[in-house]
This record gives sequence, structure tokens and C-alpha cells, in this order.
Amino acid sequence: MPNIADYADNFNISVDQDINTANFSFNSTEGITPIWVIDGAYSSDYTLSKYYRKKGTYDVECFVKNRNGISKESVKKQFTVEKTKMNGFAGFVEDSEFNLFKKITFPEKPSAGYYAPGWSQIADPVCSYSKGCYTLKLPEATTDRWQAQVPFTNLGISTSADKHYDFSVILTSNLGHGGVKVKLCQTDDDDAILMDKDIKLEAGEPKCLFGSDLDGVDISNLKIVFDFGGNKAGDEIMIESLVLKDHANDDGTVVPVELKVPFDYNTAGNLWKAVDEAQSFVNTNWFGDAGWGAIDCSPVITHKGSKHTIVIPVETPAEQWHAQWALTEAPISIKMGQKVDFSCKVTTTAKLPLATFKLCDTGNDDSYLFADMYQNVNGEYVVRYDNATIQGSKAGDMEKVKLVMDFAGAPVDTEITISDIVLIVK
Repeated sequence: MPNIADYADNFNISVDQDINTANFSFNSTEGITPIWVIDGAYSSDYTLSKYYRKKGTYDVECFVKNRNGISKESVKKQFTVEKTKMNGFAGFVEDSEFNLFKKITFPEKPSAGYYAPGWSQIADPVCSYSKGCYTLKLPEATTDRWQAQVPFTNLGISTSADKHYDFSVILTSNLGHGGVKVKLCQTDDDDAILMDKDIKLEAGEPKCLFGSDLDGVDISNLKIVFDFGGNKAGDEIMIESLVLKDHANDDGTVVPVELKVPFDYNTAGNLWKAVDEAQSFVNTNWFGDAGWGAIDCSPVITHKGSKHTIVIPVETPAEQWHAQWALTEAPISIKMGQKVDFSCKVTTTAKLPLATFKLCDTGNDDSYLFADMYQNVNGEYVVRYDNATIQGSKAGDMEKVKLVMDFAGAPVDTEITISDIVLIVK
């Protein structure tokens, strides 16, 4: 039988970190054949390669054989894949000089947490750490938010209210998770919050949770809290590639447009739901040519439930206010100084060069809550305003409101749906 110790150095492993590919090779020796055990699979190839999507340290077991048989012993080798390859946005640059997490030493494990299936606390999940990646094992299922809290406290990172920040982290759940929470706040003050967001994870699919241009908060000692409440029994979670940086410091990352979260259409305070149910609004439209002459046309407009749809009937210049559609006379009154939350969902079958949304008084266009134009809206989009107040050159109380929309330059036959309109007067 061959002695593995005589051939241990013949086994070589290198990793091309640019493409996450491990390359295995054996220095040929007469009469000796390598046996690789890679991720449970056997191979006798002298050279082979394998792609690894996920960051981590991997083990390989090596035997040799000759005409007398296989070595009784083996040699174990390790290699490391430094970064997880992503489908979609991969976050900000972890190795950037601007990453505030690079200035600290990560703890080997999280701080004491709260793992309480059925609200009965048990031991914290087992956690391992290697090269910036935490792996958590959650043996028992939980059902509610905050039943699987994993905090990292006293990180020694400070932020300032006069700055803006970017944050990203890559999360992977082996079994999938309906909503992981990530919260950045002051270690000793849960209400001093820099970011608080949730993300849904598909089984085995690394996904980036991020926040860009976050409003700064005065924090002297940062804490990150992950909550995996609602996890499946036996799930394994990976936390990696943590980045926090000053938004003013450009690391070259191109940030995708982040879809805003709409308000709940069925919330008790939504006044527009009653407008939909009673159909207590009037549809109006106006389409104009390049010389601002009215175009005679009759767009197909429909309303069903919470959905309002228009089909663009004619070509118009891509210049604001040339393709107007309004829902007017909605019997909602708003007083000066009152704060209003608003959102609606937008779905379009073709890219819209321009899309304007204005909520104003039915009889006074110069008294409005917002009037903003968006560019290159495509597919699905969410328009949202928090705590809007009446403004304008002739600002005043509103007795009835109108939602004015303009889709100047939209291709003919584009179908645009405005749905789940929410208007909450506080």
C-alpha cells in the first residue's frame, strides 16, 4: 500500500478569486494515482477545477493509490474563497478604504442574544466565524419577530447626524426565510436608529440588504441587530461582507434603484379606499402636441377595485404636462399644517420617459402636497411621501383633492396602472 505522507506535497490547490474557481492538480509520479474527495465526490483526475459561489473555507481529503491498493491514511487540505458571487446587487466594496468595518476587529461571535421559540428562551444559536463571514445554526423554529435576535454590540463605530451613510450586508439562508430584520442603532439606545430594514431570503440564494444615502444619526457606539424570528428548524444563516461608509466617499459602486415600500392599502386610516369603493372621483385627461395644441383623443380608462388603468392613445412630446390624466373631485379634506402619508403603486408595460405625480386641491393647482417628476420609470414602481404638508404659491385648505399624473412621451398603447392608492391624514 502507498504511504500518503510520501505524496502529500504532490497535491496542489489554488483559487482564482476573480471567478471563484478552485483548481486542483497532482504532480505526476510513476505508478501513483491521486484520489480527491471534494464535497463528498471522488475523482482520480490529475487536474480538475470546480466553481464555488459562496465565500468560505473548504476542506478536501486526498488519498493515493497504486497497483497494490489505496493508502490507509489521507491528507486534508483547505482552501478559501474570499467573496460570494451574487445574482443581482452585491453591495458596496468590502475592501474599500472607506469601509468603517475595516477599522475594527470583528468579534469571534455575536453578543448575548435572545433565542426564544414560543417566547421561551433557550441557548443562543451556535455561531462560527471565518474571514469576515459568520455562520449561524438555528436548531429550533421560531414564529414571531424578535424571537431569534443576534446582536453585535459595542462595535466602537460612530456616525454623525450631519452626514449620510451607505450600508450593505450579504445574507444567505439554507432553507429560506420570509423576513430577516437588520437594525443599526446606538448600543445603549434602541431608538437612535441609523437603519431598520427587512429582507426576504430564498433558499440557498445569497442576497444583499442595503441602504444608500441614509440620513445620519448621532451614534457613539454602533450596534447591529439581526433578527431571524420566523426561521425554520435547522436553518443555517450566513452573514458576510458588512460595509458601512460615509455616502460622500465614492467607492465606485453603482447603486440600483431601490423600490420604496408602499403603505398598506387596507389600513384603517386610508381615506382613498372609501373613494375607490364609492367611485367618488372624476376622470379627466388632456393630451397635447409640441405646440401645446390639444390632441383630440379618447383614451381607454378603467377602474376596478383599487386599480386605475389608462392606455396611452397618442404620441406626445417627452415634455412635462403633455399627457395628463387626473382623478379629481375626491371628497377628502386636508387642512393647512396637517401631515399626510401617501403612496401608490405604478405598473407600466413600456418604459416611461417621464412620469409626474401631483396631489393638489381640485380647484386650486397652486395648493398642493407634492408635485414631482420621475424619469425612466419601467415595470413596477412605488410613489411614496411621508408627512407631506400643503405648500404652493396659493397654499390653503383643501376641500376636495385631485391626483394629477402626467406620462409625457409614453409610447402609444402603453398600459399604465395606478393601484393601491393610500392617503392618510394625520
